[in-house]
Amino acid sequence: MKELPKDYALRTIGDGGKRIWMYPERPKGRFMRWRTLAHAVLLSLLLVLPWIDVGGHPGIHIDIPGRRIHFLGLTLFATDGSYLLFLFGFIVFSVFLFTALFGRAWCGWACPQTVFMETVIRPIERLVEGTPTQRRKLDKGPWNANKIVRKGIKLLLLLVISGALGTTFTAYFLGRDGVLEAQLHPSAHPAGTFTFLFLTAITFFDFAWFREQTCLVVCPYGRFQSVLLDANSLLVAYDEPRGEPRGKKTDPNAGDCVDCKRCLTVCPTGIDIRRGTQLECVQCMACIDACDDIMGKLGRKPGLIRFSTENAIAGEPTKIVRPRVVVYALGLVGVLVAFAVTLSHREPVELRLTRQPGVPYMSLPDGRVQNPMRLRIANKGTEARSFEVDVVSPPDLELVAPTPFVVGPDKVEHMPVFVLRQPWDGGPRTDFTLRIHDDKGFTKDVEGELMQGAGK
Repeated sequence: MKELPKDYALRTIGDGGKRIWMYPERPKGRFMRWRTLAHAVLLSLLLVLPWIDVGGHPGIHIDIPGRRIHFLGLTLFATDGSYLLFLFGFIVFSVFLFTALFGRAWCGWACPQTVFMETVIRPIERLVEGTPTQRRKLDKGPWNANKIVRKGIKLLLLLVISGALGTTFTAYFLGRDGVLEAQLHPSAHPAGTFTFLFLTAITFFDFAWFREQTCLVVCPYGRFQSVLLDANSLLVAYDEPRGEPRGKKTDPNAGDCVDCKRCLTVCPTGIDIRRGTQLECVQCMACIDACDDIMGKLGRKPGLIRFSTENAIAGEPTKIVRPRVVVYALGLVGVLVAFAVTLSHREPVELRLTRQPGVPYMSLPDGRVQNPMRLRIANKGTEARSFEVDVVSPPDLELVAPTPFVVGPDKVEHMPVFVLRQPWDGGPRTDFTLRIHDDKGFTKDVEGELMQGAGK
């Protein structure tokens, strides 16, 4: 069995499990420019979506008490469970397909953890504590006035940012008005206040201490990527045949790698990409820019470390269309088609007639039997609707209902309906049908069951 090098372990964990802090440098290059742009766009969307108005509602609002979700103008109620199934299928097949094609590019380019760390937290550290070398020296140095002031300023800024993010995260669940109300009147909104404080605390803990450990220890994505990748998947790869053996520039027998370790100093998780695909690699591509910079200074061809496939590195053809990609793509298309078809047949109003809790029926002094019912009306449209209820069968049925009954847009209301009829023959139960229609042209029949005393 091949023996691993002594230092072949998580670089963030030392002997005895002691935490080792990372001080990654920031390289310059095309991938860093593209990633910075992508992070800026994603960060803007994440911070803006719960606050902007789309179709009269927040861009995204997961309204748990109201049992509904507002997503870019589309409102889904708790009864729209099939759409959650489509969402789950979309996420699963998207992850499978994206990983099979592009490896863990999601982790380095779109994951909120990476976006916040690289776009917000590390710039603050560079501003307050200086370069990676200066930060390392500061951490190892004694607790003097300079260290206390700099650490205090950094932690204060992280706390403020965590509070702002905690507010935004809470807005996804309470809505833009609810989160502000919870902050202004915490005693009146204990659940909202707790949610805000909890999310702020978790965010601060992540930014101030846990950091890259979230990717290495908590997140499961890196662990199951091994079953999704193959030799044709794009990943950050070191061209070993070209780079080995390592040596100085003046060594005629050495490969292109001069062992400058520049790829290590820029890695946010501290790995050596020259050892191949590893769990800790988030494909941020910082090592590519760093290596290309060194190759340029040495007058050598860039791409010693590049975004490529194992087959391409080995000089073999890369197959983009392959069985697993076809299966994942078909699954994704199938989910999207099913979602589109289901959405196109979605009715603007959902009705459900149930019996009111308590007395199932009662006999009135005039001999009639009364059944108290409740009509649940979910208005899924963007306009208020006025509903009327009529009898379809049996013809001798009588109704007492507060019509017209107005239901606002994206609202669920319950209309009390009292169904009356003279005692009938044929048993204690009989069916009836009501017709519900509104001022927008919607019409639908609902069925129910009447009850009377036994022996009728």
